[in-house]
Amino acid sequence: MNKSKLIVIAALVVIVGGVFFYFNERKPPMKIDPVSEYEDLLKQSESPLVIAQDESTIQPTLTVMLESGIYTLSGVVKSVTVTPKKSPERYQLQINNQPTGIKAVSQIELVKAFLINGHQVMLFGFDQGGNQCDREYQFLTVKESEFIVSKPFGSCLALNNLVESGDIITVSTPQNNPYLGDDFNYIYQYKDAQVKLIGKPTKKMLRNKYANFTPQQILNKATADGCYQDGVLLDDGACGGGRKYCTMFKNLRNPTKDSNYQVLKEFCN
Repeated sequence: MNKSKLIVIAALVVIVGGVFFYFNERKPPMKIDPVSEYEDLLKQSESPLVIAQDESTIQPTLTVMLESGIYTLSGVVKSVTVTPKKSPERYQLQINNQPTGIKAVSQIELVKAFLINGHQVMLFGFDQGGNQCDREYQFLTVKESEFIVSKPFGSCLALNNLVESGDIITVSTPQNNPYLGDDFNYIYQYKDAQVKLIGKPTKKMLRNKYANFTPQQILNKATADGCYQDGVLLDDGACGGGRKYCTMFKNLRNPTKDSNYQVLKEFCN
Protein backbone atom coordinates (compact mmCIF):
# COMPACT_ATOMS: atom_id res chain seq x y z
CA MET A 1 0.00 0.00 0.00
CA ASN A 2 1.55 3.27 -1.12
CA LYS A 3 1.96 6.33 1.00
CA SER A 4 -0.95 8.30 -0.60
CA LYS A 5 -3.45 5.51 0.19
CA LEU A 6 -2.30 5.39 3.80
CA ILE A 7 -2.87 9.13 4.11
CA VAL A 8 -6.40 8.82 2.66
CA ILE A 9 -7.30 5.96 5.03
CA ALA A 10 -5.97 7.87 8.03
CA ALA A 11 -7.95 10.94 7.01
CA LEU A 12 -11.16 8.87 6.73
CA VAL A 13 -10.61 7.39 10.19
CA VAL A 14 -10.19 10.87 11.68
CA ILE A 15 -13.32 12.16 9.89
CA VAL A 16 -15.49 9.18 10.93
CA GLY A 17 -14.25 9.43 14.51
CA GLY A 18 -14.93 13.15 14.60
CA VAL A 19 -18.47 12.71 13.29
CA PHE A 20 -19.18 9.99 15.88
CA PHE A 21 -17.82 12.16 18.69
CA TYR A 22 -19.86 15.17 17.52
CA PHE A 23 -23.19 13.36 17.46
CA ASN A 24 -22.44 11.43 20.65
CA GLU A 25 -21.74 14.67 22.50
CA ARG A 26 -24.92 16.27 21.14
CA LYS A 27 -27.13 13.48 22.46
CA PRO A 28 -29.39 14.69 25.30
CA PRO A 29 -28.36 13.46 28.77
CA MET A 30 -29.84 10.14 29.76
CA LYS A 31 -33.10 10.58 31.60
CA ILE A 32 -33.18 9.00 35.03
CA ASP A 33 -36.54 7.38 35.66
CA PRO A 34 -37.93 7.22 39.18
CA VAL A 35 -37.15 3.70 40.25
CA SER A 36 -36.79 3.76 44.01
CA GLU A 37 -39.53 2.20 46.08
CA TYR A 38 -40.05 3.50 49.60
CA GLU A 39 -39.07 0.08 50.93
CA ASP A 40 -35.67 0.53 49.27
CA LEU A 41 -35.39 3.90 50.94
CA LEU A 42 -36.04 2.38 54.35
CA LYS A 43 -33.40 -0.27 53.77
CA GLN A 44 -30.85 2.34 52.77
CA SER A 45 -31.88 4.48 55.73
CA GLU A 46 -31.39 1.66 58.22
CA SER A 47 -28.69 2.84 60.59
CA PRO A 48 -28.20 3.47 64.29
CA LEU A 49 -31.02 5.70 65.46
CA VAL A 50 -28.47 8.00 67.01
CA ILE A 51 -26.94 9.73 64.00
CA ALA A 52 -23.16 9.82 63.91
CA GLN A 53 -21.32 13.02 63.10
CA ASP A 54 -20.28 11.70 59.69
CA GLU A 55 -23.44 11.03 57.69
CA SER A 56 -21.40 10.66 54.51
CA THR A 57 -22.16 6.94 54.27
CA ILE A 58 -25.92 7.57 54.45
CA GLN A 59 -26.85 11.00 53.21
CA PRO A 60 -25.46 11.04 49.62
CA THR A 61 -27.18 7.80 48.61
CA LEU A 62 -30.52 8.89 50.03
CA THR A 63 -30.20 12.25 48.30
CA VAL A 64 -29.41 10.61 44.95
CA MET A 65 -32.52 8.47 45.35
CA LEU A 66 -34.50 11.64 46.03
CA GLU A 67 -33.18 13.28 42.86
CA SER A 68 -34.22 10.31 40.72
CA GLY A 69 -37.58 9.96 42.44
CA ILE A 70 -39.16 7.76 45.10
CA TYR A 71 -42.51 5.98 44.88
CA THR A 72 -44.67 6.77 47.91
CA LEU A 73 -48.31 6.35 48.96
CA SER A 74 -49.21 9.69 47.34
CA GLY A 75 -47.05 9.40 44.25
CA VAL A 76 -43.48 10.14 43.24
CA VAL A 77 -41.49 12.37 45.60
CA LYS A 78 -38.65 14.11 43.85
CA SER A 79 -36.18 16.96 44.33
CA VAL A 80 -36.00 19.16 41.25
CA THR A 81 -34.09 22.24 40.15
CA VAL A 82 -36.27 25.20 39.23
CA THR A 83 -35.63 28.60 37.71
CA PRO A 84 -36.17 31.14 40.49
CA LYS A 85 -38.37 34.12 39.71
CA LYS A 86 -38.41 36.57 42.58
CA SER A 87 -37.12 34.24 45.31
CA PRO A 88 -33.58 32.78 45.42
CA GLU A 89 -34.69 29.18 46.04
CA ARG A 90 -33.40 26.96 43.21
CA TYR A 91 -34.49 23.59 44.61
CA GLN A 92 -38.00 22.34 45.21
CA LEU A 93 -39.53 19.16 46.57
CA GLN A 94 -42.42 17.86 44.49
CA ILE A 95 -44.96 15.05 44.59
CA ASN A 96 -46.23 14.04 41.16
CA ASN A 97 -44.69 17.22 39.72
CA GLN A 98 -46.62 19.41 42.16
CA PRO A 99 -44.79 21.58 44.75
CA THR A 100 -45.00 20.42 48.36
CA GLY A 101 -43.94 23.74 49.82
CA ILE A 102 -40.41 22.60 50.69
CA LYS A 103 -37.88 24.72 48.81
CA ALA A 104 -34.33 25.85 49.40
CA VAL A 105 -31.34 27.71 48.05
CA SER A 106 -29.17 24.60 48.39
CA GLN A 107 -29.75 21.04 47.31
CA ILE A 108 -32.50 19.39 49.35
CA GLU A 109 -30.93 16.46 51.18
CA LEU A 110 -32.82 13.44 52.45
CA VAL A 111 -31.46 12.76 55.93
CA LYS A 112 -33.52 9.75 57.01
CA ALA A 113 -36.75 7.89 56.26
CA PHE A 114 -39.25 6.30 58.67
CA LEU A 115 -42.41 4.22 58.64
CA ILE A 116 -44.70 5.31 61.48
CA ASN A 117 -48.24 4.01 61.95
CA GLY A 118 -48.30 3.02 58.29
CA HIS A 119 -47.34 6.55 57.20
CA GLN A 120 -44.18 7.32 55.26
CA VAL A 121 -42.12 10.01 56.97
CA MET A 122 -39.04 11.70 55.55
CA LEU A 123 -36.68 14.19 57.17
CA PHE A 124 -35.07 16.75 54.85
CA GLY A 125 -32.20 19.15 55.47
CA PHE A 126 -31.12 22.17 53.44
CA ASP A 127 -29.31 25.48 53.58
CA GLN A 128 -30.83 28.86 52.81
CA GLY A 129 -27.59 30.53 51.79
CA GLY A 130 -26.08 33.96 52.37
CA ASN A 131 -26.84 35.40 55.77
CA GLN A 132 -29.89 33.21 56.15
CA CYS A 133 -30.06 30.03 58.20
CA ASP A 134 -27.18 27.68 57.39
CA ARG A 135 -29.16 24.56 58.15
CA GLU A 136 -32.90 23.95 58.43
CA TYR A 137 -35.01 20.82 58.58
CA GLN A 138 -38.53 19.82 57.60
CA PHE A 139 -40.53 16.62 57.86
CA LEU A 140 -42.76 15.34 55.08
CA THR A 141 -45.49 12.88 56.14
CA VAL A 142 -47.06 10.94 53.27
CA LYS A 143 -50.43 9.21 53.65
CA GLU A 144 -52.58 7.48 51.06
CA SER A 145 -54.85 10.47 50.45
CA GLU A 146 -52.64 13.39 51.48
CA PHE A 147 -49.22 14.63 52.46
CA ILE A 148 -48.35 16.99 55.32
CA VAL A 149 -45.33 19.28 55.50
CA SER A 150 -44.07 20.37 58.93
CA LYS A 151 -42.89 23.87 59.65
CA PRO A 152 -39.11 24.43 59.22
CA PHE A 153 -37.17 23.89 62.42
CA GLY A 154 -33.66 23.78 63.83
CA SER A 155 -31.02 26.09 65.28
CA CYS A 156 -29.31 26.75 61.93
CA LEU A 157 -26.68 24.14 62.81
CA ALA A 158 -26.49 20.48 61.79
CA LEU A 159 -28.44 18.11 64.03
CA ASN A 160 -26.37 16.09 66.46
CA ASN A 161 -28.89 13.51 67.64
CA LEU A 162 -31.98 11.78 66.27
CA VAL A 163 -33.98 9.09 68.07
CA GLU A 164 -37.13 7.23 67.00
CA SER A 165 -39.29 5.80 69.76
CA GLY A 166 -42.72 4.45 68.88
CA ASP A 167 -44.56 7.16 66.98
CA ILE A 168 -42.26 9.94 68.20
CA ILE A 169 -39.05 11.22 66.62
CA THR A 170 -36.79 13.39 68.77
CA VAL A 171 -34.25 15.66 67.11
CA SER A 172 -31.51 17.66 68.83
CA THR A 173 -29.49 20.55 67.41
CA PRO A 174 -26.86 22.67 69.16
CA GLN A 175 -27.84 26.18 70.19
CA ASN A 176 -26.25 28.64 67.77
CA ASN A 177 -25.19 31.50 70.03
CA PRO A 178 -21.38 31.27 70.22
CA TYR A 179 -21.39 33.33 73.40
CA LEU A 180 -23.29 30.69 75.34
CA GLY A 181 -21.07 27.72 74.53
CA ASP A 182 -21.75 24.70 72.33
CA ASP A 183 -22.88 22.22 74.96
CA PHE A 184 -26.56 23.23 75.06
CA ASN A 185 -29.18 21.82 72.70
CA TYR A 186 -32.54 22.70 71.26
CA ILE A 187 -34.76 19.61 71.30
CA TYR A 188 -37.61 19.13 68.83
CA GLN A 189 -40.26 16.43 68.81
CA TYR A 190 -42.12 15.04 65.80
CA LYS A 191 -45.51 13.44 66.43
CA ASP A 192 -48.63 13.11 64.26
CA ALA A 193 -46.96 15.01 61.39
CA GLN A 194 -46.26 18.05 63.61
CA VAL A 195 -43.01 19.36 65.09
CA LYS A 196 -42.68 21.35 68.29
CA LEU A 197 -39.82 22.65 70.42
CA ILE A 198 -39.76 20.83 73.75
CA GLY A 199 -36.43 21.93 75.21
CA LYS A 200 -33.96 24.82 74.98
CA PRO A 201 -31.19 26.41 77.09
CA THR A 202 -32.39 28.34 80.13
CA LYS A 203 -30.88 31.11 82.22
CA LYS A 204 -30.57 28.65 85.08
CA MET A 205 -28.46 26.34 82.93
CA LEU A 206 -26.16 29.25 82.10
CA ARG A 207 -25.88 30.25 85.74
CA ASN A 208 -24.99 26.71 86.69
CA LYS A 209 -22.39 26.50 83.95
CA TYR A 210 -20.51 29.67 84.87
CA ALA A 211 -21.34 29.97 88.57
CA ASN A 212 -18.02 28.61 89.79
CA PHE A 213 -15.82 30.52 87.37
CA THR A 214 -13.59 33.31 88.62
CA PRO A 215 -12.89 36.66 86.93
CA GLN A 216 -9.30 35.49 86.42
CA GLN A 217 -10.46 32.39 84.55
CA ILE A 218 -12.66 34.51 82.27
CA LEU A 219 -9.77 36.82 81.43
CA ASN A 220 -7.51 33.80 80.88
CA LYS A 221 -10.05 32.55 78.34
CA ALA A 222 -10.17 35.96 76.69
CA THR A 223 -6.36 36.03 76.57
CA ALA A 224 -6.26 32.61 74.90
CA ASP A 225 -8.80 33.88 72.36
CA GLY A 226 -6.63 36.92 71.64
CA CYS A 227 -9.31 39.23 73.03
CA TYR A 228 -7.54 40.46 76.18
CA GLN A 229 -4.30 42.27 75.48
CA ASP A 230 -2.22 44.58 77.63
CA GLY A 231 -4.95 44.81 80.25
CA VAL A 232 -7.65 45.69 77.76
CA LEU A 233 -10.65 43.64 76.64
CA LEU A 234 -11.20 44.02 72.91
CA ASP A 235 -14.67 44.62 71.53
CA ASP A 236 -13.98 44.24 67.81
CA GLY A 237 -15.85 41.88 65.48
CA ALA A 238 -13.28 39.11 65.81
CA CYS A 239 -14.04 39.02 69.52
CA GLY A 240 -17.79 39.23 69.05
CA GLY A 241 -17.90 42.55 70.85
CA GLY A 242 -16.80 40.73 74.01
CA ARG A 243 -20.32 39.42 74.61
CA LYS A 244 -19.03 35.93 75.32
CA TYR A 245 -17.02 37.11 78.33
CA CYS A 246 -19.80 39.35 79.60
CA THR A 247 -22.23 36.42 79.47
CA MET A 248 -19.81 34.47 81.64
CA PHE A 249 -19.22 37.44 83.96
CA LYS A 250 -22.92 38.14 84.55
CA ASN A 251 -23.51 34.55 85.61
CA LEU A 252 -20.78 34.38 88.24
CA ARG A 253 -21.87 33.50 91.75
CA ASN A 254 -20.32 35.53 94.57
CA PRO A 255 -17.12 36.38 92.65
CA THR A 256 -14.07 37.88 94.31
CA LYS A 257 -14.15 41.59 93.55
CA ASP A 258 -10.48 41.98 92.67
CA SER A 259 -8.83 43.92 89.85
CA ASN A 260 -9.90 41.28 87.30
CA TYR A 261 -13.48 41.71 88.45
CA GLN A 262 -13.22 45.49 87.97
CA VAL A 263 -11.89 45.07 84.42
CA LEU A 264 -14.88 42.90 83.50
CA LYS A 265 -17.38 45.09 85.34
CA GLU A 266 -16.27 48.28 83.60
CA PHE A 267 -16.20 46.59 80.19
CA CYS A 268 -19.57 44.85 80.51
CA ASN A 269 -21.38 47.87 81.91
